[in-house]
Amino acid sequence: MAQRLTQMGYEVYCPTQRIKKRWSDRWNWTDQPLFTSHLFIQIDPERRDAIYFVPGFVRFLFWLKRPAQVHPQEIDTLKRWLNDFTPESIHVEAFKPGQTLQVQSGAFQGQEADVVEHRGESMLLFIPSLQLQVKVDLRHTEVQALG
Repeated sequence: MAQRLTQMGYEVYCPTQRIKKRWSDRWNWTDQPLFTSHLFIQIDPERRDAIYFVPGFVRFLFWLKRPAQVHPQEIDTLKRWLNDFTPESIHVEAFKPGQTLQVQSGAFQGQEADVVEHRGESMLLFIPSLQLQVKVDLRHTEVQALG
């Protein structure tokens, strides 16, 4: 479908990951979509209705009753991750308030901290040993859950 939309003149991105699959007689490397049955399309709102007639299209994703939008910098980040890291090295971890973690890089490296709030790419932490509450940017600071 991505190829069909590209041929129609749309800017389409279908992130893939290279995985090793077992066939009946051998192992083979294949590219598989990172998000099953999803792709990203840059489209003007007035051209959206034309997509409904493309064979294979099911629906747009919605967020708060409006078509979901992914910003170009988020697509660039995804492309950079897929280019710079192997799938095995990417681990998505959700941190919950009250959870204890250790700061792995940045100004507070080595400090244990309690999660106060986690929103997107930033995290509000309380560092008991310093009696300090700090907000860290997770794009520049690595943290790891303890326990």
